[in-house]
Amino acid sequence: MKTNKLFGLAVLACGFALSFTSCTNDDNPAGGKRVAKISFENKSLNDLGFWCGEVNDKGFDNGYGTSYACAYQEQGVTFNTTYSVSYWSGFAISNRTKKDFTFGDFTPEGMPDQFNNVTGKARTGQNYCVIQTYGESIDLGGEVTVNGFWFTNSSYTANAYLNGDGMTPGKFEKDDWFKCIITGTKADGTKANVGVYLAKDGTYVQDWQYCDLSSLGKVKSLSFAFDGTKKNDWGVTTPAYICIDDLQIAE
Repeated sequence: MKTNKLFGLAVLACGFALSFTSCTNDDNPAGGKRVAKISFENKSLNDLGFWCGEVNDKGFDNGYGTSYACAYQEQGVTFNTTYSVSYWSGFAISNRTKKDFTFGDFTPEGMPDQFNNVTGKARTGQNYCVIQTYGESIDLGGEVTVNGFWFTNSSYTANAYLNGDGMTPGKFEKDDWFKCIITGTKADGTKANVGVYLAKDGTYVQDWQYCDLSSLGKVKSLSFAFDGTKKNDWGVTTPAYICIDDLQIAE
């Protein structure tokens, strides 16, 4: 991947408006409660080092061909994923150790570098989760308190910061930013948000950083959306990915 002076030192500037949390490197649980840690280690991956669903008996026609509803489950939490031979969306699992990114044909198997992260490794263990959602969510199996998770940039997204995304002209400059918005939905349908910047002020995240979600309160599901300065009439053009590991749920 090409280097750039603007991104020579990558230090995340956390903090957004009042509804957005700050980020720390402290993952100690609040209040001394027992914490269940989801680390994505319980899944067999393909020969390319990732899983993003598979052909099964839950196929449906979405107007572009047959897609398949899939899920990864760990400790009663369900990560919903949609798989097709030509695309995927939702929550993939990877153990790939490459940091760089090379374009392919945009299919899962044809562009495996979309499952890379910029650190080249999981935060702990071997596996981490790659998120690219179009309506899929994490079903927490009931109302729980989510302490937080660790996150970093996808190599695909970082390539867009440095070299442009192919749709909106130019690499990221000092005034550009990109963030992920995590929404917790409660049992009564009300929602609360937390946001983390993946790129801001001429820098971008290049290590594993902690996102505190405790301000969401007790929620039954988590969903992910993205916003940034590079966009067109259909939304952001920066590849809308985030990688997470060690999701912590207070018991």
